[in-house]
Amino acid sequence: MPIIFSDHAKFQLKKRKIPEELVKKAVLIAQTITSSYRGRKLRRMLVDDKLLEVITRTEGSKIIVITGYYLK
Repeated sequence: MPIIFSDHAKFQLKKRKIPEELVKKAVLIAQTITSSYRGRKLRRMLVDDKLLEVITRTEGSKIIVITGYYLK
């Protein structure tokens, strides 16, 4: 499945200094995936000592990254 980044995700990831490659990895091998509202998924992956959360939605065969951030 192709992984597409929304403009919002690109802006927020750059602002938060989170590499897109790391987000792609989190989407593909997330340790937990939880359903959220409006058909979205919360994908979480432990990175060093921080928990990276990536919000996605699926459109056909594409995974759209909406945003990503570290949980405290």
